[in-house]
Order: sequence, then structure tokens, then C-alpha cells
Amino acid sequence: MEDVFKQELVSELKGRVQGSKRVVITAHRSPDGDAIGSSLALQHLLAHLGVSSQVVMPDGYPDFLSWLPGQDDVQFHDVDPVGCEALLSGAEVVFCLDYNAPSRAGDLGPAVENAASEEGGYVVVIDHHQQPEDFADLLLSDPSTGSTAELIYRLALAWSMADDIDADMASCLYCGLITDTGSFRFPSVTSETHAMASHLLGTGMDHSRVHSLIYDACRLDQIRLTSYALGQKLQVFPEYNSAIVSLSLEELERFNAQKGDTEGLVNRALSIEGIRFAVFVKEDVDRVKMSLRSTGSFSVRDVAATHFNGGGHHNAAGGACPGESLESVVCRLIDLLPSYASQLQNEG
Repeated sequence: MEDVFKQELVSELKGRVQGSKRVVITAHRSPDGDAIGSSLALQHLLAHLGVSSQVVMPDGYPDFLSWLPGQDDVQFHDVDPVGCEALLSGAEVVFCLDYNAPSRAGDLGPAVENAASEEGGYVVVIDHHQQPEDFADLLLSDPSTGSTAELIYRLALAWSMADDIDADMASCLYCGLITDTGSFRFPSVTSETHAMASHLLGTGMDHSRVHSLIYDACRLDQIRLTSYALGQKLQVFPEYNSAIVSLSLEELERFNAQKGDTEGLVNRALSIEGIRFAVFVKEDVDRVKMSLRSTGSFSVRDVAATHFNGGGHHNAAGGACPGESLESVVCRLIDLLPSYASQLQNEG
């Protein structure tokens, strides 16, 4: 694939942001480590250019990401919708990181669409998900890349700013890198991924601390929720090499669940011997959310896009079903398994 960062427009973007008085950085709804890590890393990068920018998130992220350098100044649309929409209105450059369609930004999406249509505005998408929608002035998309953090790193290289990556920016990039590559175990990891990690460690960034802050900060209620989910709510379908974990809103509330408490449940299900397709289904106030994972040739992106209003990557995707019950979504999932039997039973 041609390197999207070798476009002349990428060089022109550097000059554009340097000449801008209002730059806004956004990410997707329910931001994860890659979304917030990439956003704050870009903010650090722009600061080295002398450019002030504002990070605006649709809603909050888990507490285990609250240590990220610069996160104290992040603004949240669900807390202050009027203020956040005002920031996007009239912004000269709006960055959309780690999402490929305005709808992925939740209630912030209409403001992103408005920014894209405003005269004088310039919307830039930097993302690694498949099939991006055509709404940006500049699309820097590479679905072969494991994380948006890697794309921000490549932007820094394209702008000849490798030496400007300090420990704070490196910590943000490393957060996005390890969370979206499964700590370097997913197939999307390449030699370039490890070369990037080596560069980040060379800045003096404490990689062990970053990893511990993300993965070793479990609350007791979270441990109990995980135990309950795997012990009581795990359904295994060996004839289809599949597993499903589901949690209702009542069950989540029973264990005082917070944002991020269910991170990794779908991967635990996928780690069961013989399982090639795993789904975590969670009831929310206004919708049922899904995380889908697979190994080998089985595409969960296709499953999510075809049946659950979702999308993502070949082996990692998400979906959402507004107005549908948890029981209905789980039943639909189970009913779908026979139609994928031949794909799931073949190694790939």
C-alpha cells in the first residue's frame, strides 16, 4: 500500500496548522487508549510547532487512562455540549482521530459534520479502520496499521519532527500502541511497530509504568465482575468454535461497574482453546453494545457491519443495537452461528 503520509497535502497540512488560531482534536465515542492517547500525542506534537489546540471527546474514558500527560485539559461533549460545539464551530482545522465516520463520534458527530461543511474549515481524518466515509478534506487512512498512534508517529516523521517526540508524547503514543495491538500480539504488528516502540523507549519514557497503569489497576468490584461474567455468563458453542459473554445493565450496576471495567472480557473468551469467534454483549441505557473478536480468516468486521450496525477491523470490531434488548441481540447472535459454521470450523 502506498504511504499516505508521502502526499504533498501532508506537508501542506503542517503549514496550515501553523497558520491556524483554532485547532480542535476529536476522537470517537467511548474513547479507548488509542483514541485518547493519539489525541493527546497530536496535541503535544502541535505544541512543538507552537500551535495551541483543544482536545474534545464525545464522552469520558476509563479511569485507568486518567494519568495521560495533558488529559486534565480535555473537554467532554456530554458534560458541556454547547461549549464543545462552539469550539468546533469556526475552527480552522479539525482533526478526527481513530474514527472513519461522523456517527462514530456519537452526539458530537453533527458538530463534526458541520465543521466539514463550513467555509474556511479543514477537516482531517487520521484513522486505521476500514471503509472510511467521504466527509473530510484530507483522509490519512491506513487499515493495515494496528493503531492510530502509529499513524500519529508517522505524521511526526513526515513532518521531520522525530526529535520533538519527548517522554510525555511518547507515553501517549505508547498507550495507544499497546492497547490497540494487544501489547504487540495482534497480526497487525510489524517490524515497523517495534521500531516505533524502540524509538519511544529511547525518549526516556517509562514503558513499564505505562503498562502497569493501564493493566494493573483493577478495582475489587472489577475483579468480581470479571469472575461473575466468565463463571456465570459465558456461553460456549464448541460446534461453532464460538463463545459469547453478556451482561445486563442490572448486572453491571450490581458490581458498581465503571467505564473500562469490561475491557478485555471478549479477549478472555477468545483465549479459550478452540475458540475462533468471541463476542461480548453489554446492555447500555439506550442501546446494546458489542465487541467482536476472531482469529485467522474469519472477519468479524463483516459480521458487525452486516448484522449489528458496526464495523472495525478484520479480527476486531464493534457494533451497537439501539432500542433492542440484550436478550434479543444475544438470541440473534446465536441464531447466526449456523450460517457461519463452515467458516468457523475451518482453520484460517
